[in-house]
Amino acid sequence: MKSETPKLKLLPVEKGTLAYIFVTAVYLAVFVGELNMPWLRFGIRAGVTLLILALALAGKAYPQQPVIRCVRYFLPFALLSYWYPETYFFNKFIFPNLDQYFVAADQMLFGCQPSLEFSKHMPWTWFSELMYFGYFSYYFIFFGASLWCFIKDKELASRAVFVFACSFYLYYIIFAVIPVIGPQFWFAPPLDQVPDGYIFCDIMRFLQDAGEKATGAFPSSHVGVTFIVVIFIYRHCRRLLKFALPLFIILVFSTVYIKAHYVVDVIGGFASAALIYPLVNKFYEKLSG
Repeated sequence: MKSETPKLKLLPVEKGTLAYIFVTAVYLAVFVGELNMPWLRFGIRAGVTLLILALALAGKAYPQQPVIRCVRYFLPFALLSYWYPETYFFNKFIFPNLDQYFVAADQMLFGCQPSLEFSKHMPWTWFSELMYFGYFSYYFIFFGASLWCFIKDKELASRAVFVFACSFYLYYIIFAVIPVIGPQFWFAPPLDQVPDGYIFCDIMRFLQDAGEKATGAFPSSHVGVTFIVVIFIYRHCRRLLKFALPLFIILVFSTVYIKAHYVVDVIGGFASAALIYPLVNKFYEKLSG
């Protein structure tokens, strides 16, 4: 009797990534006349699609190879560094910049601009460093939780990387439609400046110079995605909560302190996460069969 040939099977996170590629490709096709270098945007999508399919074929040929499986799980996270800043190039197709309304909302709610007053009243170097660390801990939380799940439980890891990656995708779709750039880009110098810190201050400023674009302020994906990760940790791997929760609390404050977000962005981050978390879990159940 011949042994059955393994079927080509995409991971749920690969299906989610292909869905994001398709949705954004349709969006770009609609506004292709306003798009700068459309061949680049569509070419990258085609290349990523081929890469995903090639990795799936490699997984079919070597189903027990852990390195291939690891690459397939975590490739979507690596691609985020391209998908996020890309929204800067097409987020004004529908609406013009909307920051003035968010500035007005913060003013109405608080009688001031918290993103300006926070660092002004707490300019200490050690505190600034703590805030920069909190903002950077974003990467520790979602990647660390994914890696922990990958080591401990492959099925849980499949759910984790899908939930986290597809949460990012939904936020990026929102960013492509709602152009808000945040205090760090909206306010002119010296209002856009943040007090100096130490190591994490330098790290975050390097990352901002390298990849940050004037996009994606509302709702705060820093708050939204991290809140989703914290909910996931609470439900599936609660022993990590004692590490994630303190970092999350610092992160929430840091988004306003370093002028990445208005307070209404933070509120939007919590509200959107409450909607996105059950949605992406339902998607996972359907795609995982």
